[in-house]
Amino acid sequence: MPTKANRSMRAVIIERHGGPEVLRLVDLPAPQPGSGQALVRVRACGLNHGLDGRTRQNGAGRTIGFPHVLGSEAVGEVVATGSAVQGFKAGDRVVVLPWMTCGNCIECMAGRESACAGKQILGIDVPGGYAEYLAVEEKNLIALPGSGSLEEAAAIPIGFTTAWQMLRARARVRAGETVLVLGAAGAVGIAAVQLAKHLGARVLAAASSARKLAVAGQLGADALIDYTTNPDFAGEAARLTEGRGVDVVIDHIGAATWTNSIRSLAQSGRLVMCGATTGHELQFDARQLWRRNISLLFSNSGTTADLKEVLALWAEGTIRPVLAEVLPLEEAVAAHRLLSNRDTVGKVVLAVSAGS
Repeated sequence: MPTKANRSMRAVIIERHGGPEVLRLVDLPAPQPGSGQALVRVRACGLNHGLDGRTRQNGAGRTIGFPHVLGSEAVGEVVATGSAVQGFKAGDRVVVLPWMTCGNCIECMAGRESACAGKQILGIDVPGGYAEYLAVEEKNLIALPGSGSLEEAAAIPIGFTTAWQMLRARARVRAGETVLVLGAAGAVGIAAVQLAKHLGARVLAAASSARKLAVAGQLGADALIDYTTNPDFAGEAARLTEGRGVDVVIDHIGAATWTNSIRSLAQSGRLVMCGATTGHELQFDARQLWRRNISLLFSNSGTTADLKEVLALWAEGTIRPVLAEVLPLEEAVAAHRLLSNRDTVGKVVLAVSAGS
């Protein structure tokens, strides 16, 4: 823990928007915990293309105050606690919630934290995990179950929580149904393949290369679709389901896949979308939806309960993240270049603090 004689910590900051080159390693004052806060030594921080990358590039639709510390998926251990903290002690392994909500509004009280009007995102609205220490309110910490690696744990909070919310709460996937996962080698896709299998579904995994599909196959996908060589993935989904179509499509790609995603659905099928990386202006023929009882569902991250549940599944070995690369904090520029590389399979993670 920093002492009064040593109040600095290493952190990576941005002082303007731009490419990976705007990231800079500096020394900053280490935070001191308030009475209701714990001081967390950040051991690892997962990178997220939609949050870290877009915030670095253009602010992700928010006004960012500079200098700013990125990083929404921070894990580590408690090194000190404020006088009012009761649930954590020094040495506890913890996950920092990627989102901070008011806890008192109608949405929060109903367990729909992602809809909280006052929600703040770690690493966007408040300083994030590209720093050796964070002072965190006790309510924004989750005890990390099991003894798995902190680098793996840092690959879970956003991708797995989002996929779990999409599959279970939004689509309500049931055992025996067929789920088509698009972008099956991305963070949400890797999670969705495993979680859909956990729910008892048959999983069709679609991705843009044989290398990516090999990963999906290793994670349990029942059939693989390369939509680069076979862009009519709806036709392939029909073939694989004997003409019926799939019950659920998990889509975070958007305009490029939208038409075929709808075409892939069976009667009473559900399309769930959590992002639109190829464009957000979507068109459809409403007649084709009501005639087939199609449901269009959208999902924005997940809840604290979702995160606790997927962490428990990880601790028991039911799911596992795929790590593309673990790089030290001082190589944050290289990590962001990997983040921008669409050929990267799995999660890029920063090892923030080492040793004791």
